[in-house]
Amino acid sequence: MAEFWMELQPVDSYEVKANGVLSEKDRKIMTFLYQPLMGAECLALYDTLVTEVEENRLWSENHSHTQLLNLLGIGLSSLFQARLKLEGLGLLRSFVRTTGESRHYIYEMAAPLSPEQFFSDGLLNIYLYSKIGNAQYQRLRRFFSDEPMLENGFDEVTRSFQDVFETFSGSELPISTVENGEPMGRATSRGVTLDDKGFDFAVMLQSLSPTMLSRNAVTEEVRACILKLHAIYAVEELDMVHYLYRSVQADGSLDLDYLRKIVRDGYQLQNNRLPELRAKTETKLVPKQDLEYGKGASIEEHAKYLEGLTPYQLLINISNGAVPAETDLKVIDEVMTTQDLSSSVMNVLIEYVLLQSEGKIAKNYMLTIAAHWKRKNIQTALEAMNLARYEHEKYQKLKDKREVKKASGNNRSKVVKKENLPDWFDKKDGDYSEKPLSNQEQEELERKVAEAKKRLNKK
Repeated sequence: MAEFWMELQPVDSYEVKANGVLSEKDRKIMTFLYQPLMGAECLALYDTLVTEVEENRLWSENHSHTQLLNLLGIGLSSLFQARLKLEGLGLLRSFVRTTGESRHYIYEMAAPLSPEQFFSDGLLNIYLYSKIGNAQYQRLRRFFSDEPMLENGFDEVTRSFQDVFETFSGSELPISTVENGEPMGRATSRGVTLDDKGFDFAVMLQSLSPTMLSRNAVTEEVRACILKLHAIYAVEELDMVHYLYRSVQADGSLDLDYLRKIVRDGYQLQNNRLPELRAKTETKLVPKQDLEYGKGASIEEHAKYLEGLTPYQLLINISNGAVPAETDLKVIDEVMTTQDLSSSVMNVLIEYVLLQSEGKIAKNYMLTIAAHWKRKNIQTALEAMNLARYEHEKYQKLKDKREVKKASGNNRSKVVKKENLPDWFDKKDGDYSEKPLSNQEQEELERKVAEAKKRLNKK
């Protein structure tokens, strides 16, 4: 998944489209049933977008995301994550049109599920139960429930349309008018969309024994239930087969309520808790105590550390949790895009440039190094680290030679500026990308340095 700054910028414009009118009951459903799952920021974003659509209208005016950020009082990263959560819960559909360097978004708002749909969903209601506990869950069920009307002893006396109104007998047809817009109705619900990319039904069906369960029993309703159970409890294909066997009824069909129960009980028995709804987009920091940017670790260990996180996460770790500046993120995005660097190679470049440029993201300097690494076809963090070390040592030796020449004709001592380098520059394990100086060249260089030092000491 692309990082948020690659998909969204404050200057990007947007419009809001409503696929119908939301009722006051829909807002109560959002507050009490959806808010515990997605958080207050998501609810605020949803309410703000819905409110931007004028009363009795289906479209809002054109705005920039800067206005939305100011209204909500949150950062771009929080806005992007809130948007993704609304999309994942089936409350928002996003469309984008790119023209040159500008982007325009359309946000189509959907209604939440009805209470009946929500509490029988088999996915969202499970996560809600896990989040708020049994007592609060039952209270919400009672809040959105009521006793059905008893009709015993009553006879229906309702008249039909034909009983009340006369049949049309006129000769004129209704005047045809030019269509102007579309009639508005109640906003429709989309619900949560699940795909079968993470669950292989072919493997599951091949593992079924015909004597235990017919494949015809795995209907579309059963497939939808299986996908939800896999999304909630991460049940694998072969484990699902055993749960299906236990859910077979006398007529060969499957008891889906019992299937949900035994899967839930199995998860609780193994994990001692119910599942929690967590967004993949939420940033997970790599613990500094495990690998503090390579301190005490070998080159291979630090390379593995850099392979396991994005440039955005690396910047957060380096700055002790502070959100990176958007100007720095734009530079990194441009360098990665123009030079086609992987995230791990970009991480090495970020570390090196930050230390060489006193904590600044120097765009031109970064582009120069990135272009050189691209020409060298650097693909991994370890290759980038070894090449950076080799190039720096080669530069340092050339610099030493120049200083030796200057020292031989200059009596004044010179203060040498100490360079800041990543810790992995001091490590000697790993191969360089190019062959270092030969022994003869190294001895010759050391001899010249020693002679220069003797001359300086005598004077």
